[in-house]
This record gives sequence, C-alpha cells and structure tokens, in this order.
Amino acid sequence: MFVALLTVLTLHAPTVDSVGAWLSAHGWGRPARSAALDAVAADLAARLAGPVGEPPPAGGRAHLDFLLAEAGITDARVEALTVRHRDAGGFEARLPGLLGRLDRRQPPTHLGLATRAADGALTSTVVLVHRGATLDAPLPRRAAPDTTVAVRGALRRGYFAPRVLVAPPRGPVREQPARTPSRRLDATVAFDAGPGVYGVEVVADSAAGPVVLHNARVYVGVAPPALPVVRVGPASDGAAPAEALATLIARFRQSRGLRPLAWHPALADIARAHARDLARAGTLAHTLPDTGSLVTRVRARGLHARWVAENLAVADDPGAALAAFLRSPGHARNLALPGLSHLGIGVAGRYYVVALVGAPQ
Repeated sequence: MFVALLTVLTLHAPTVDSVGAWLSAHGWGRPARSAALDAVAADLAARLAGPVGEPPPAGGRAHLDFLLAEAGITDARVEALTVRHRDAGGFEARLPGLLGRLDRRQPPTHLGLATRAADGALTSTVVLVHRGATLDAPLPRRAAPDTTVAVRGALRRGYFAPRVLVAPPRGPVREQPARTPSRRLDATVAFDAGPGVYGVEVVADSAAGPVVLHNARVYVGVAPPALPVVRVGPASDGAAPAEALATLIARFRQSRGLRPLAWHPALADIARAHARDLARAGTLAHTLPDTGSLVTRVRARGLHARWVAENLAVADDPGAALAAFLRSPGHARNLALPGLSHLGIGVAGRYYVVALVGAPQ
C-alpha cells in the first residue's frame, strides 16, 4: 500500500551530507542520491515556498503524488519533509527529531533534496524513498489497449514470494506470482480489459507480513490527469473516523453489488489495539513481534473465521484512507471479497486499521 508523509516545520536548512551522515550513524545506512527525486523535491519546494510561520498551501500531498507519478517513481514508501528556514545553521541538531519517524523495517534507500528561496526565506524539501524492488524499467504511466508490459527487477534483501496484482477498470483483481529461482521479480501484465485506469501493484512477503513495494496507475487508452487531483469537502460528515470509514466502505461495496458488512465490536477492539501499536512504533506492519498477525490477534480473542483480511493506511482522514485503499489493487480486493461478513475499524492519530472477517464464530 502507498504511504507518503508531508510535514512543514520551522528548522534550518538540510544538506545531503547531514541527512546521509545522521542516517548512517544511527544504523540506517546511507541512501543513494537520486536525480529524479531531486527534481521532485525541487518542484515540491517551489510549490510550498513562502514566509517562515505561514501555513503551506493545500494539496501538498496530491501534488507530491502527481510529481512522483509523472517522474515514473512508483515506490510505495515515500517520505517528503519540507522545511522553511532563514539560515543554513543548526539543522544537524534537529535532524534526529525530524527523521525519528522513519520505519526501521523499511529504511530509506534513495534520497532527493532541493531548496527554494522566496519571500525572504528558504524552503527545503527532502524526499526519502524505500526501494524494496529495483525495477529494470519503470512501470508505464500510459499504455495502449491490448498491449503488455514486463515487470522485472531485483528484490531487496528481506523480501520474498513477490507477486503482481492488477486491478483492471472492469472485472476482478488479478494476481500472478513473479518469483524466479534467482530471487528476481518477473511477470507480464496485460492491459486486455479495455480502456481505462489499471492499478498495478508489486507485493512481496516479509517478516512483518505482506508489503506493497510498488503501486502504479496506468492510463490505458485514456489521458492521465494533467494536474494534481485534490479531494475537497468533508470526508466524514462530522462522524467519528472509524464510523465514517465504515460508511465509506459500505458505499463502496454497495457500488460493487456486494452486501454491507456488520460491525463486530471485538474485531473493532482488535483493530484499535493494532492501530495504537502502529502509531507508537511509527510503522505500517501486519505482523508485530508482540501480537503477531491478524490471524493471531483474532484467535487470541477466541474468534475463528473462514476469511480474514486486513487493510492498513496512514491518512489524514477517513476519505483519504479509503482513497489509499482503492489505489492499491490488493487493498481494494480485500474490501470487495464476497465471503466477508463483518468488519472492525481502529484509528490512532493518522493510523487506520480495517480488520475484515467472514463468518466469525
């Protein structure tokens, strides 16, 4: 699943050397600098430039997503940190707090940096990417109907059993294994369901459960958006986040001709506890050392179910959480599983957990 973090703070200017040195000194390794990420950082810094203390313009997250897609960067784990400052000193003293939110299970492997001067202040953006699979060629932004694209690349250590999921504009999500004996990624995606927007996702297993490594939207026979698409208006109509997201999921299932899911209080307790654990750890993971997987957590409550699935997201509101799920073929498929009967949702800050089961006993 795609997770992008956008923060604006009043700090001093970052440098590639200071960021890389801090990460290396604290056991993260030193990310490789990327010209493509430099360009994304420069565009984002230009958009968010302004006086120190003034709030940034709306739509920064959507703008980041658009820039990444246009640059052919489809990695699912991206952190964008934008800083407004007046001088170049003192950044190193604040760097640990700025980067302390990074997930040790998915450390940054690539980095981009840019600074923009405007209105008597400097605005610097650092873009950090965890590249769990290095693709031989980027996933395309555009394609013609009835064509295919090869998805090949090298898996980073710690990932195994890769597969590719495709969500066509019509029909169910398709999944195919992409593992080779040499631990490479190899699959062929067919755009054979007519024109429209196809979701293409690379997923692999890890010690923390399944992890989305790449997530792309391919515009087949239709034009991609020329500008970022910014969602406006209230997402929850004043309802509590968990209740609001449950309503949005019910509407989504109704649009697919599926029955609504009943709320399960015990399942909601499980989801809330997992959301709190994720928020404390600052990570997205289906499996944690102390609590195990969703199956483990469900069984620990004395529940047994025929179907078990879990969706995770970091989002600003319930609408953004659902949008993140629907951009991911695997997460969208989970929401549309016909055998589901109950759900429970937990929210802790920006961490959303949706636990889904069928026929609990």
